[in-house]
Amino acid sequence: MLSRLYIQNYAIIDELEISFSGKLNIITGETGAGKSIIMGALGLILGDRADSAALVNKEKKSIVEGSFDIKGKKEILHFLTTNDFDIQDELVVRREINTSGKSRAFINDTPVTLWQLNELSRLLVDLHQQFDALELGETNFQRQVIDALAGIAIEVDQYRQTFYQWQQVKKEIVLLKEQKQQFDKEADYNRFQYNELEEAAFKENELEDIDTELKLLNNSEGIKAALNKAYFELKESETPVVQQLKMLLNQLNVYSSYHFDLPVLIERLQSAQIELQDIANDVDRISSHINYDPERIEQLNERLSLGYRLQKKHGVHTTAELAIIKISWKKS
Repeated sequence: MLSRLYIQNYAIIDELEISFSGKLNIITGETGAGKSIIMGALGLILGDRADSAALVNKEKKSIVEGSFDIKGKKEILHFLTTNDFDIQDELVVRREINTSGKSRAFINDTPVTLWQLNELSRLLVDLHQQFDALELGETNFQRQVIDALAGIAIEVDQYRQTFYQWQQVKKEIVLLKEQKQQFDKEADYNRFQYNELEEAAFKENELEDIDTELKLLNNSEGIKAALNKAYFELKESETPVVQQLKMLLNQLNVYSSYHFDLPVLIERLQSAQIELQDIANDVDRISSHINYDPERIEQLNERLSLGYRLQKKHGVHTTAELAIIKISWKKS
């Protein structure tokens, strides 16, 4: 029930406050006295369209505020609860129109939309005007009349609460389905990531070993040439180093008994000859295992390219880190 109406700077009204009793209230007056203006102001807090032309003073905003007693009004209390408004015994609805014609609406000092204001106004005030008889053809009005005549307000309220709960559950189901779809997408993505790493099947330190082998293969010709030259100088040249040491040893052996330091020197030369002989053999062995292989280089480059792509994708730098990521995807 409307208990108070406050109007400021609206049409011909500078400021007006009307208090209504709990009984019959009648507003009378001659034509042009302002009865329709009061109803127009009331319409603003019920959600009617606002217009800056209604301002008396164009430099001030217009304010219309209505206070309603809502004790025991279950439908109104349900609306306030559903829309998260504060519940009090008195409901205050305020509409403000600024000088540009834009308006704001408030319920208990909380900003609201015009849609919410219209929904609430249907529960607060029942205005009967010239063409209101058309409402008789509306399904909602007919249902309200039937419910009122049947005296099933309690049942309707219970149904409304049940229906609201069903709507909430329905929203939760939709949300859960959306979450499940998101989880399924993430699971598919994780599965793809794992399968990609599983298919690559990198062994421990494989990428690092490939990098080392590629460096060897790409420089194999230069390495082999250096090794062959070393072997040639040690054993196959016109005056190989190993042969020269052998000749020196033979010459010194003749005089080894004439100087006490010569046996030690000869022993050291023998050790050097043996070591150089072994070195020459190792050089030859290593050289025989180094060969330029373009097919092998291509295979290794493809493997290394795959590894680097996966490392960049996952933001890591080693084969071991890729293995850790693979395990984490498998667990997830």
